[in-house]
Amino acid sequence: MRVFYDHQIFCEQSFGGISRYYYELIKGASERELFTPILDVAYADNVFSQLLKPDNRWLTSARFKGRKDLVRLINHVRTFYNVRNTAFDIFHPTYFHQSALRNRMGKPMFITVLDMIDEKYHEGLPKFRKLIQHRRRMIHAADHIIAISENTRKDIIDYFNIAPSRVTTIYLGSSLEKTAIDAVARDNNTKPYILFIGSRKGTHKNFENYLHAISLISQTEREIEFVFGGGGDFTEEELMSIAKYGLTERVKYKAIRTDEDIIRLYKNASLLIYPSLYEGFGLPLVEAFSCGTPCATAAGSCLEEVGGDAASYFNPLDPADIARVSVALLHNPILSASYVEKGYVRARLFTWAQTAIKTNEIYREFLQK
Repeated sequence: MRVFYDHQIFCEQSFGGISRYYYELIKGASERELFTPILDVAYADNVFSQLLKPDNRWLTSARFKGRKDLVRLINHVRTFYNVRNTAFDIFHPTYFHQSALRNRMGKPMFITVLDMIDEKYHEGLPKFRKLIQHRRRMIHAADHIIAISENTRKDIIDYFNIAPSRVTTIYLGSSLEKTAIDAVARDNNTKPYILFIGSRKGTHKNFENYLHAISLISQTEREIEFVFGGGGDFTEEELMSIAKYGLTERVKYKAIRTDEDIIRLYKNASLLIYPSLYEGFGLPLVEAFSCGTPCATAAGSCLEEVGGDAASYFNPLDPADIARVSVALLHNPILSASYVEKGYVRARLFTWAQTAIKTNEIYREFLQK
């Protein structure tokens, strides 16, 4: 069985969750000889495509106006040609550009939907109108849809009025390898801190309520710092919000450039607070579980689905409840230790090997119909 993956997401992201998903899926399928992936991308400035096809270096280091558009155009023309001159059984576009509808060449088309954030939070914004329209068209045209959580699956079915039989849930995995985690020692001399990981952009990230909550925590937990890992430097607006809550001296930003950086942040944290109102999957929970970090997270969306009995839950719209649940976990080492042990077990449910295996199964089931 040969599955054709196009260039799209690798030309949009230099590094990101969606391109990582396709990298892990393609790598897992190849290593386990589940099916034959055909990745049609060249010259993309993407970390993962270069790992899969290390010869696609031309243009990746050049810097000139219009370079990204040129790379898109080159890859668009290549895909148009290659789908018409390559034997494959399934077409699986990596994003939602409408050219995919012409490139399927009469073959079954699968798409993966990682979340419904734009439909839920950005539908009225002109910037997102075209993407939402394109995604709607692609979802309705797809022969089968992969969702990365049951919560996302339900949203797809409800929002687009899709038959449940057309949508399958296949969970993501953590890319933090056990050997890499074991190689990073916990630093017992680190000042205690509560960790927030990843992007802060968008209403769904709940940044303002989180700041309010940690300002309440800071009033009683005077030795605790609040570390933000990744997501880019604070904007002027964010710095003003941090100052408004009196947190300027307590908040630290840490860049994440390698897996070792993120493992160290998890391992040395007293607690991960993950306050998002909505996620497609909630990968930081699995990463934290793998690293032995206790977690407090938002009730609702997919986070309870992923966290199970290994995390403590709060009302994400109530800063006082976020603070109450988090402080209770900080002050109860027995409870915290029990969550850590459950987290190790929980993390083993979410692996990229399982993602590749289950994707292979759904491809083959469809072809056998």
